[in-house]
Amino acid sequence: MKLIFAGTPANAALALELLAGEHEVVMVITREDAPVGRKRELMPSAVALKAVELGIPTLKRNRLTGADIDALRGCGAERAIVVAYGAMIPQTLLEVMSWWNLHFSLLPSWRGATPLQHSMLSGGQGAGMTLFELEAGLDTGPILAAQAREIDYSRTCGEQLEVFTRAGSELILETLKTLPTPTAQQGEVTLAPKIGRDQARLDVNSAADALAWKIMALNPEPGAWAELEGNPVRILRASSLGSTDWDAVDDEKFAPGRVSLQSGKVLLHCAEGTRLELKEVQPAGKKVMPATDWYRGLNKEIQLG
Repeated sequence: MKLIFAGTPANAALALELLAGEHEVVMVITREDAPVGRKRELMPSAVALKAVELGIPTLKRNRLTGADIDALRGCGAERAIVVAYGAMIPQTLLEVMSWWNLHFSLLPSWRGATPLQHSMLSGGQGAGMTLFELEAGLDTGPILAAQAREIDYSRTCGEQLEVFTRAGSELILETLKTLPTPTAQQGEVTLAPKIGRDQARLDVNSAADALAWKIMALNPEPGAWAELEGNPVRILRASSLGSTDWDAVDDEKFAPGRVSLQSGKVLLHCAEGTRLELKEVQPAGKKVMPATDWYRGLNKEIQLG
């Protein structure tokens, strides 16, 4: 089948490669080259680079308009596949052909920009993938296929997104074979807006499970953080230690926010007597490091806030 593919980041480039292995992708749509790094050099998107590698003509647009109709009609595609393009498709172009969008939640749960992050933040609610037909509303279109998946909290959101993308690409390929009739979304609607830095701050008065969900969900962006003596410390990897009877283990009790070293593990003491093992951190102005190196290097009592 002749396809148009629209996407921008690395996981979308993976989807493009997998789809192009079984179908003829005749055009790629991606966002324009963007400034990257301290020098702010203009760099093409991951999808643009993959399109060059695959020899596919590319249309770079931060915003598609009616002026692009001729290009879409002229490429001979039968439908368009969207994976994390990063811009709305206007109604005039939706009328040219069928546009399918791969969304990383079970719609109507977590409509919006960061569905997988919100699934992780909620402890796995609405986790999965939905392939749906685009319409004018935000992720409101009828569903072609869906697949539930479990969250693996040993993986960061970035790592988990690759797993979901591979499975989602298989879902697209299977659906292209059957071309099912789409059905209307049903159930409670929840929203997944972009998460800012202020929202990424850790509340050390929370239980360890919720903190672990947040830390792994916000890696790589925007990165969960806490404050140490007025300076931010990014917490990049952590895991909840579950329902250990800490009264039988600890020689002393610590208030939430206190960090201690026990049996070679850096533990953040949390609400309800729970503990969070810190594994990877990044102090302000320094590189990412194991939490044990950070703790031993400070050589003093640590209280996060």
